[in-house]
Parts: sequence; structure tokens; C-alpha cells
Amino acid sequence: MNILEKNLKAIAKKNKELSERLKREDIKAVEIERTKSGDFTFRYRGRYFHSIYDPWKEIAIQTEEILSKDSDWVLLFGMGCAYLLRALVREGKKKIIVYEPSLEILKGVLENIDISDILSEDHVYLFCDMNTFINTVRTSTEGLDDLLTYQPLPYRVTFPEEVKEFLNKIQNVHIINMTGLVTEISSRFSWLSNYFSNLPFFQKYPPVDTLRGRFRDIPLIIVGAGPSLKKNAHLLRDIKGKALIIAAATAYRPLVRYGVVPDFVISAEKTDLPAYFTYGEEDRRIRLLLGEISHPNMFKRDTKGKFVYFNGFVELSIKQAKFWGSDYLALAGGSVTTTALDMGIMLGCNPIVFIGQDLAFGEGTTHADGCVYVDQNIVLDTKKNEVHIRERHIADTKSYTVSFKLLWLKGVNGRPVPSKYDWVTFHKWFEDYMRELNKEKASVKVINATEGGAYIEGMEHTTLKEVIDNFIVSSKPVEEIIQEAESSRPPIDYDGLSGSFNDMEKDIKRIQRLATDILKEARSMKRTVERKGMSLELQKNLARIKRLEERLFDKTRYVSFIWEALSEYTFELKKYLRDTIDDEEERFKKDIDTMVHSYTAIRDVCGKLVPLIDEGKDTIRRLKPVEGREYRKVALTGH
Repeated sequence: MNILEKNLKAIAKKNKELSERLKREDIKAVEIERTKSGDFTFRYRGRYFHSIYDPWKEIAIQTEEILSKDSDWVLLFGMGCAYLLRALVREGKKKIIVYEPSLEILKGVLENIDISDILSEDHVYLFCDMNTFINTVRTSTEGLDDLLTYQPLPYRVTFPEEVKEFLNKIQNVHIINMTGLVTEISSRFSWLSNYFSNLPFFQKYPPVDTLRGRFRDIPLIIVGAGPSLKKNAHLLRDIKGKALIIAAATAYRPLVRYGVVPDFVISAEKTDLPAYFTYGEEDRRIRLLLGEISHPNMFKRDTKGKFVYFNGFVELSIKQAKFWGSDYLALAGGSVTTTALDMGIMLGCNPIVFIGQDLAFGEGTTHADGCVYVDQNIVLDTKKNEVHIRERHIADTKSYTVSFKLLWLKGVNGRPVPSKYDWVTFHKWFEDYMRELNKEKASVKVINATEGGAYIEGMEHTTLKEVIDNFIVSSKPVEEIIQEAESSRPPIDYDGLSGSFNDMEKDIKRIQRLATDILKEARSMKRTVERKGMSLELQKNLARIKRLEERLFDKTRYVSFIWEALSEYTFELKKYLRDTIDDEEERFKKDIDTMVHSYTAIRDVCGKLVPLIDEGKDTIRRLKPVEGREYRKVALTGH
């Protein structure tokens, strides 16, 4: 086995696609040269990438620079002859993700230098494709991690635009991860509470997959509330009944101003959204597509009808959707328009067309005219890379100011457009989704007819008028299809639901008891340390705690959604574990305090969940039809 084959074998274990690409004969490898010291260097585009005398001297300086900074992961732009990569691994930095922009450089190095041992390290990754590189950064790192980026000078001057993209995308994806942590902390328990409150509505309204495949080859227009909506929303008036129209809740009021009443309004907000509706005749002409974790008041709105959809990111839904007659778990990227895209594929729609999906700031505004913001002023500070937004919500009497870090995306016009963290999250999801969709269902056409804002890789970009001229030519039986689906609600497995809730309650009570026992042991340890300092007695307490923890974690495997409710405390624990305390006794006291805090939280959250589950069990008992009597379907119109 030659050097290239050894290297490619190591690469293939984590990145088979790159390994196969490097085997291609049409990739001309860069010529590797010997230095005065007998090491390696190469010249690319007229520039040497390592010293022609002694590469290790310059690498020592780079290594010292990187090691002087705290980091969980090192993200390298450019591998070169792998000197820096080898030096970092040797010094204990073994979480490294490398992006090499040139296949020619990479192939030349891999043909001449054996780095198979480094590439075989568990957390050392190598990529030549920006998308797969960024996806690995997204999935391998966490919002709490410190990411250190480094680009050797030859790479910075040879690939300036690629370096800019590298840094921008890493910043964006790291903010996505941090946003995910905040969402976990702020939303999970509310989602669970809403789920239990919404149980009666899951019986009353059919799951959205009763519509599966019914809109085969019917165009779908997904309407977001971006500022560019004013450019083409009026065109939707003439295509009602010729295409299915799904609007985000934020876009509903702006659409009504243009005389457009969508077929569906989609929402999954954990809070009530009274300001998003008109309370007029229009509300009684729409149907709602509601996530199972939506605020209960959304299910009570006076509309023409409602469908429920279950999300694939909620463990409780994954466990129970089938009992409600649903086998469709919606994919979501943080926005209901991302969910609407996945839903459109399930419905069979083609083409799927977006408007109002800017994902970027417009001229002095964040949303379309007529949205819930009645006053907005946007100030972009490009020097500090910040955006300051003064706005007044329709429900508020005073304006308030919020500030965000300014992020940048490629615009439809080819130039960067200003964005912020949540829009960047949606944008990343869209591009990842489109990459997979274009592989698996190339016949489905997805078009971005927003006519402004961010460019979304994988979608076609054109105007709404061109879409209408080319694809929306005749009337479709949209209303008839929906009515037929409403009358075909699948059966509910009440016994399955009851059994599921009973199992959850038993396990949560066991977890609560174990957490209480661990708390007793931890408090006993704290008293011992305060009276006697560090002593052998503590070993007995630690052994008991270890046995209790093993039993507790074994139980939590069967109640995975318990950790959704405890996300705040696992986040705090991660922060604590990053602290360093040199004094052994002080460290031990801190360990005990953290243990007490964490297991108090586990005990208390279990205490909140048990009544919720009891209420859920009672609800299922009330909803279950009396044996021997046919189930009477609840009317699906009105409330």
C-alpha cells in the first residue's frame, strides 16, 4: 500500500466522498519539493506555502499562537503539508476540523506525506467541500464551545474570498448552535405543557397527514413576512383556487391588506398570537395548520378548520403521534416556513414557491407592511457589525430598542445582505434541506420568488410573475381536497395513549425518588466536609451516590423527554464543568453544591411533570368512547 492509499483509507472512515474524489486522475496534484532541512514544501499559484529552509521553525510560532488561546475546537483553513496539524495533535489539541480549499494541494500532499495516523484520530476531520465542512462544525460542536479559527498567511493571501466565506459561515453556524441552547432553555417545558393542554384538540382535529399526496402536482405558494412581500403579494389575488397558499402567521395580516386570504395559516408558537389575526370575516375563511406544541388558544380560534401536525424534534410527539393516527413527523428549521416546505413535499405539491422569504433586513424594516410592528427604525452599524432596531409591537403602547450582532448572507443580487442569527438559522436549514431534496427528489421544483433578500442555494430564483405564467394556468380543486381530508380522520389508539402515559408516570416517579435519595447523600457529604474537612467517610457517600446515579440514568433512557424539560440545568452543568478550581477541598465543595443544585432541579421538574401526566391520563379517559357505543365525530368547523 503506497502513501496515498494509506491516507485515503484513513480519510474514507469519516469522509468517503472526499476519498473517492481524490482518486480521480483528472486532479493534477501540486508538485511537492524538498526544503534545505529535508522537509517538504510546495509552490501554488507562484507562492511557496512553507519555508524553503526550515518549515518547522515557522510552524512552532503558529503552534504557540494557537496554544496561547483557550479553545475547545481548532478550525483550520488550509492543511498545507500538515505540519501545523501534526504539531497541534502532538501538543494535545485533538479536536480539529480542517478545510482545504484546493484538491490539487491536498492530493499532492497526500501522495508524498503519510499523515494517516493523524487523520485516524477520532476528532480530526478533513474536508475539501465547504458545505460538508460547515455541517460537521454544526453537528460536532456546541454553542458553549470555544471555536478558534486559524488561516496561515499563504492561504489568506491566495484564497481571500474563500477565507471570508470560511469565517462568515463559521460565525453563522456557531450562533445557530448558541441560539439552539437558548431555545432549549426557554421553550422546552412550555412545549411540554402545551402538548398536554392540547390533548382534546388532537382528537377534535385531524392530523395533517390526512392530506398526504392529495395535492399531487398542484403548485404550492409559501408566504413569509419579509419586507419584499410588497413587490408581489398582490399577484396572489388572481391565483386563489389555482394553487395551494400557505402563509406564516406573521404574513397573514399583510396578505389580507393585499386582498389575499390564504388557504392555510401555519403556526407553532408556544405563546398566543392574538395580534396576528384580523377578527373579521377573513379569519373564518382560513384553516390553521397548528403544531402540537402551539399555545392552546390557537386551537380555540374561530376559523374554518384546523389540522394538527407533530414535530420530529419533540420526543413526546415521537412517542405518541402514532397513537393519534399520524405517521408524519414534520421537519423544522426554527421557522414555520421551513416546516411548510417539508409539509409541501408530503402533500405532493409541485412546484413549491416561496415569496416574502427575505431572511435579511429590508429598507428600514424587518417585516412586511401590515405586520404586527406598527413602527420600526433599523440602524445598521457596519463598523461595529451590529444592528439596532427601534420598534413598537401592535400590542404595546411604547417603542423599545433591541440590538443584535450583524451577520451576512449572499444576496439574490450576488452581493452580501445584512441578516441576524435567527434568519441565518433558517437559511442554513433551507440549504441543507435542498441539498438532500435535490438528491432524492430531483423532479420536485422549489422556487424562491421572493425577489429580494438572501440567495438560497439549491432553489431556483425567479419572479412570481414568471412562476404564474409558467406553472399556474388552471383552476384546482383545492377546497374539495381539504374538505374530503377533514372527513377522513384516522382512528385514535386510546389504549396505546393510556399505556404510554402510565409508563411515563411510573418512570418519572422513580426518577424523582432517586433524585431525592441522591440529594440526601449530597447534603450529608456537605455537612461532613464542613465539620471534618476531606475524610475517608466521604468515599462511602460517593459510592452510594454512584449506585443511585447508575439506576437513575438507566431509568431516564426510557423517558427521554425528561431531559428536554431539564435542558436549563444540563446547560448550567456544562458551564460549571468548564470552570477550573485548583484547591482540592474547594473543588470538592463546588462539586457537592452543583450536585445539590442539579438533583434539586431534577426532583422539582419531575414534581411538575407528574401532575401534567395525571391530567393527561384523565383527559384520555374522558375522550375515550364508551365501549359498545360508536365514536361520535366532533364537528370540525368553527371552534
